[in-house]
Amino acid sequence: MHREIEKLSGHIVVAGAGGTGKHVVEELVVTRTPFVVIDRSEATLKHISDEMCGGKMLHVCGDATLDHVLLAAGIKRARGVVAALTHDKDNLYVTLSARSLNASARIVSKVVEDEAAPKIIKAGASSIVNPTMIGARRLAGELIRPEVHEFLDQMVRDKDKNLRLEEVAVSRGSTFVGMALKDTPIRRETRALVVAVRGSDRAFTYNPDPDYVISEGTILVVLAETDSIVKLRALVGLG
Repeated sequence: MHREIEKLSGHIVVAGAGGTGKHVVEELVVTRTPFVVIDRSEATLKHISDEMCGGKMLHVCGDATLDHVLLAAGIKRARGVVAALTHDKDNLYVTLSARSLNASARIVSKVVEDEAAPKIIKAGASSIVNPTMIGARRLAGELIRPEVHEFLDQMVRDKDKNLRLEEVAVSRGSTFVGMALKDTPIRRETRALVVAVRGSDRAFTYNPDPDYVISEGTILVVLAETDSIVKLRALVGLG
């Protein structure tokens, strides 16, 4: 296990394999995102590994608030961290430790109590998520716009298609730089639908015009199957 984790770079570290962490793992598996899970319970880790990863899930059994446990999960080489522990104080410790060990990682933390949110942001979190608030909005949405929610549910749960809204960054050296959307091979090669773009001014352009010119640093927000997203990232990376 240690040797396999040592090979990883640019992966996601998931701190906590409870109710929230389990669903995080599920999404990472579906989107083929490399990850390592940390949890104190070996039984919980084994159960999730057997259920979702054929018993091959990379994991570390230990306390995610401790530096040496995060280091064992490859925190210094990770591109992202999810703090999904039960209590806010524990997620605060994970955020502090992760930020001190990896200054460039994107850290997303679960928040239970509203008053903990600014503290976790101050500790170094890139973003926070309040499951209670999201659940409440979903409850209201099911009443107000049930068809939209059913569409989104079917899109995410369709195992044959694995449709996802994803982001693809266009970096320096990409052949896409300077090209109009209509001239790129996005639709022809990947069938991905570009629903929005985000330029250097950080403003979103929704349903962009075919003549929109891609620049270095442009973020493409696309709707596509997982295989198509993998192919698109390869195309964008060519230089």
